[in-house]
Amino acid sequence: MKKLLSILFVVILTLSLIPNLLIKAQEKVIYLESDYQRLHAVIEHVENVLKYGHDYNENTSILPDAINTLTGEPARWTFPNRAAVPYANLANQQNFFRTLVGLSRVTGSQKYKQEAVTILDEFMTNYQSPNGLFNWGGHRAINLDTMEVQSTEGPNGPHELKNMMPFYELMLEVDEERTLKFMKQLWTAHFYWSSTDMNRHGSYSTAFDNNVFGQTIPDHVIQFDSQGNPIIPADSPGLLPFVNSATDLAYAAFALSNHTGDPVPAQWAKYLMTQYNRASNPITGMTVYQYKSTAVTRSPIECSDPQYTNSGCGDRVARQFRDFGAIARESNVAWKNTQAVYVDNILMLLEAADKYGVTDFVDWARQYLEGYLEYAYIRVDGKNMIVPMFIDGTITYGYVVPQVGYFGPSNMRLDYVSMPTTYLLPILRTILQTEGIANQEKLWGYFRDIVYTYGLGDIGPVGGIHPKLNLDTSIDDPYALMAMVELYNKTKNIDYLNVARTIGNNIVREKFHRGFFVESEIMLYSRLDQPDTLALLTLDAVVRGIDLSEMPFYLADSGYIHGYLLSDDGVTEDRSYTQTVIYTKTIYD
Repeated sequence: MKKLLSILFVVILTLSLIPNLLIKAQEKVIYLESDYQRLHAVIEHVENVLKYGHDYNENTSILPDAINTLTGEPARWTFPNRAAVPYANLANQQNFFRTLVGLSRVTGSQKYKQEAVTILDEFMTNYQSPNGLFNWGGHRAINLDTMEVQSTEGPNGPHELKNMMPFYELMLEVDEERTLKFMKQLWTAHFYWSSTDMNRHGSYSTAFDNNVFGQTIPDHVIQFDSQGNPIIPADSPGLLPFVNSATDLAYAAFALSNHTGDPVPAQWAKYLMTQYNRASNPITGMTVYQYKSTAVTRSPIECSDPQYTNSGCGDRVARQFRDFGAIARESNVAWKNTQAVYVDNILMLLEAADKYGVTDFVDWARQYLEGYLEYAYIRVDGKNMIVPMFIDGTITYGYVVPQVGYFGPSNMRLDYVSMPTTYLLPILRTILQTEGIANQEKLWGYFRDIVYTYGLGDIGPVGGIHPKLNLDTSIDDPYALMAMVELYNKTKNIDYLNVARTIGNNIVREKFHRGFFVESEIMLYSRLDQPDTLALLTLDAVVRGIDLSEMPFYLADSGYIHGYLLSDDGVTEDRSYTQTVIYTKTIYD
């Protein structure tokens, strides 16, 4: 009898497992011809970048930031003196290095990673300043004709990283000593220890300090009034602590601690990011772009001119938006620089939480995003939009600016701001790193609405069950692709993978032209830092059964060069960015 009962129990247990076994069998992923075609497009793009990039100057392995897809020539920065300089800035090539490493991972060929190693080795050997800073960032580049460093910001442009998040894992593998020196010097050159000021600009003449983290961590900059509201000091001498520079400082310090085992740099990174958290609004939860305002350091005559918009005449928003009272501070604006605050900043916090165990950062990310989306997110005419406001919820929509200033001309009317698809990743990653479905539901609700409005269909209730996705979506966006891939990687729901494949196919169809990935068919330049190839490789990896933890992780594509150049009219001098002057050119220009 006991034997019969045992047999019966085994039979019942087996029958109960059959549906699950069938589901797993049905959801087994088969590598399709379309998967191969997407990978082949990435390989062709990479091979063309390497071919044309290396052909221009055969004496170096260093590649240009962007390639002209009609001629194969490098993009050029035209200075006011009409010197057209082919440029390379490795801070703006981090996604390409991640693509090379990812391509080696999915293909099994080490030649792509070796290319990245060779390029980085030459760069770090020859282009590190004696004080430890690399010659890269927003205001410096390498002239690919002369292989000399050129400044785009006057004769001696400063060091500047803003949300560039270098590929430190690979850099440490290539040259540990130089990478560690850079990580330390980044703090020496950009953080003012005596006053807790921070500057997005770092000097190449600041002496190297091997004991940079040896000082005592000071009291918090942000204190509170009797009602619990944060007090934003107005004592910064123009050295404003923009969060898009703090992300790079913190990320370097976390990577340094992780590599060396010394916890002190990570403690400094946590201290720095804590100031933004303490400065966040206690009612809405929204956080700030900077935790200090600038002091008045210029003369009354200079400051009487409303068109003087450089730091030095007090808070620039307080001057231009004085009708709004005390909340009108540059730190509290929630319609400009939101990408830096709610995308790049969040992605860094989540990466630090995942890699380096700073679990508080997940709670902070959720606080910032929930508050921001609750107050500032709106759908208008079927589009995801941002309501212009200050971080306490004071709406500025419809306000007509009375005078010219840093935020625009006089008589400018503030309107809704488009929400770019870049917001998908920080929202989703925050959800996936948040413990407990109850804690995920609020953000998931916003994410569900935003995804639907972008035309991807319904992702379903929290947890990734019963989605009704638009498998015929026309969206060709790398952030939407990475979001669907990461949803699939977490839930293993095949529906997310299927829509990811559709998006990937759309990207190749709409953006792969003349052997390169470009923003659209008519765009002239292919940027090395574009995220599409890395996104396509994450899709290829999960189709092959490779876990995303084994792939290079997307963090940012904010690389740029800023400085003085010749305007398109060929006569006047301008001061602008590669993204607005060079990478907007079409094949018809």
